Amino acid sequence: MEGKQFNRRTLAVAAVLAVMLAVFVGVLYNLQIVHVEDYRAMSVVKIDNRVTVEGARGELLDRYGRELVTNRAVYRITLNTRLMGDEAERNPNLMELINICRDNGLSWSDSLPISTTAPFTYTTDTPLAYELEGGGVAFTRLGRLLNALPLGETVKASLNLPDTRDIEAAKDLTEIPAGPTAEELIAALRNYFEIDPAWSDEDARALIGVLYEVNLRTYEINQQEYIFAQDVDIDVISAIKERGLTGVSVDATTVREYQTSAAAHLLGRVGSIQNTTWDYYRELGYSMNDKVGIDGAESAFESYLRGESGTLVQELDTSGRVISEYWYTNSKTGETDEPQPGDNVMLTLDLRLQEKVEEILANTIENLDSEDTRGGAVVVESVEDGEILAMASYPTYDLATIYSDTALYNQLANDTVLTPLVNRATNGRYSPGSTFKPLVAIAALEEGLVTPTEEIQDTGRLELPEEEHYPYGDSHPQCWIYRQYGGNHGWENLAEALRDSCNIYFYTLGHRLGIDKIDEYAAAFGLGEATGFELSESAGLVAGPATSEALNQTWYGGEVLNAAIGQGNTLVTPLQLANYMATLLNGGDHLVPHLLKTVKSSDYSETVYEQEREVRNSLELDPANVDAVKQGMWAVANDPESTVDQYLSNLAVEVGAKTGSAQVGSAEREANAIFTLFAPYDDPEIVISIVVEGGASGGNLAQAAGEIVNYYFSAEHTVESVDAENTLLR
Repeated sequence: MEGKQFNRRTLAVAAVLAVMLAVFVGVLYNLQIVHVEDYRAMSVVKIDNRVTVEGARGELLDRYGRELVTNRAVYRITLNTRLMGDEAERNPNLMELINICRDNGLSWSDSLPISTTAPFTYTTDTPLAYELEGGGVAFTRLGRLLNALPLGETVKASLNLPDTRDIEAAKDLTEIPAGPTAEELIAALRNYFEIDPAWSDEDARALIGVLYEVNLRTYEINQQEYIFAQDVDIDVISAIKERGLTGVSVDATTVREYQTSAAAHLLGRVGSIQNTTWDYYRELGYSMNDKVGIDGAESAFESYLRGESGTLVQELDTSGRVISEYWYTNSKTGETDEPQPGDNVMLTLDLRLQEKVEEILANTIENLDSEDTRGGAVVVESVEDGEILAMASYPTYDLATIYSDTALYNQLANDTVLTPLVNRATNGRYSPGSTFKPLVAIAALEEGLVTPTEEIQDTGRLELPEEEHYPYGDSHPQCWIYRQYGGNHGWENLAEALRDSCNIYFYTLGHRLGIDKIDEYAAAFGLGEATGFELSESAGLVAGPATSEALNQTWYGGEVLNAAIGQGNTLVTPLQLANYMATLLNGGDHLVPHLLKTVKSSDYSETVYEQEREVRNSLELDPANVDAVKQGMWAVANDPESTVDQYLSNLAVEVGAKTGSAQVGSAEREANAIFTLFAPYDDPEIVISIVVEGGASGGNLAQAAGEIVNYYFSAEHTVESVDAENTLLR
């Protein structure tokens, strides 16, 4: 009995083993006989694909840690044409992707400088080559690529393409061939890329634009990855997944997100590397896919904000699906090439103040009863360290919409009347008018050519002793009060002359100083040269023989009188005006105004850099002379005989100010209104400069300046500032 049971168990075990062996043999047969070619192909085709993964860009914050520009997670489409096969497979594959985007209203990367619809035309005046600033000629991206593509000598000759030798020998664009028309070039590329002749011109142009981008990377920097589109929504992603498009992948990235609509001219934007800057960024290790700061703080602080890219290695199957992925590791150092986020930049701006200043400036300009008012600017600068607390330019725009709306951007960019894209605070140049008089006053005091108590008579016209009047011939320039009302200011000392903006008084000081001394002090206060501010700015001009010569004009000695009252060829930016006043008020330290405050590490745990107070030169002004000028500016703001005391004499703190106006070359147009103010009077903390084009008189801006002062020194503003300043950032 026991023997029979043993035999049955043995047979059962043997049967199980036989079945297992049969299954094993079947699997081996399937692998090695039935599907051997399939698996051999997979083992051969499976490749390592290296993908550049961007490091997140650092954030921009205000001085108290309030977010200005951050990052938003989005999806993007990247292409790997190595997986798409030959032209017969690749072109329909890409065309299907293009149609998905069209159906969903998604734009894609296409920098080919040719119109997207027939008849084709170039969208730039220099499609193949451009002139360098220092002389000579260089290829554009299109020119470089056409030179690199194996089009064949016959095709290149028929297109009359310039080659490297033409470019190297050329001094300007007239010395190289004009090249093909856009129509001729599209036809040649259509043939080269083997695009189906039955396809429409629009479809062919769209596909050529994509292949242009692909080949730029292949021939210029040997980079296969192509970021086709960013900020892709779920409908596009679903359509791509459903169709299983070869070589098309969707992954996560980040784009800039604006947390405020204020400070558009200061924050700037991020965009693709341009033709004219590609060589520069390539030397710094950037790839063509990288985004960079184009203007504003994004550009000025690019080196801090930029994150370091990493390299992700992907194992792909024959259809381009990712089997596995890992970060590339350097075999020599053992370091893993993971992306590193950029540093966070804290600006000197106070966001709440910036928003208030923009609101006040807009209301002031929109409420002025003048058809000549086109725009204006405000600068609020720290007197002691040159920090820019607020800087507004009007008209302005919203960064969150302007660069995503091509039609809107083109409309603003082509507006040559209002020029909304121009930062008037740093690039607008205006005659300073009477706001230049405090500079002439301090110069005369420092040179011992006048005292605070000396009185000079205004009879309505400049009357000098005969032996001193000869440089001015028969000219007896008038005071503004004489021209407008037939009156005069009588005998006035320095403070009274500043209060009344008496031209005769300052003509006299200008006569005593001479143009050389005026120019010397103007330069010492930073006029006629760039301030050193981090963003784009104009240098301005200071009237004098050198400036007249540079403008191909003749300098006449009598022009010193106009120069002394801020007229003539003198032109300043609102930033320069604020900075010169800060120099005067702090005792003579000519500071470099700045927007950068602190740079924090990506996790805010460390301070990477902290901007220090930078003095360009020091005038070492006599405190008594500074006080004398301040007293005159106090009188402008507070004396009942002043025209603006009603707006400034009852503010949160006591202030000093100076009004100004300047003609703009046409008696039929309103003068520009200019105004500067400092506060508090006893211990100046901030200086404000305001310019409104066509605003007529600086007195029209006094109310706006007063509102800024009241807000800055209000409990609402200071309490929030203190709380935020002592709050741990993240």
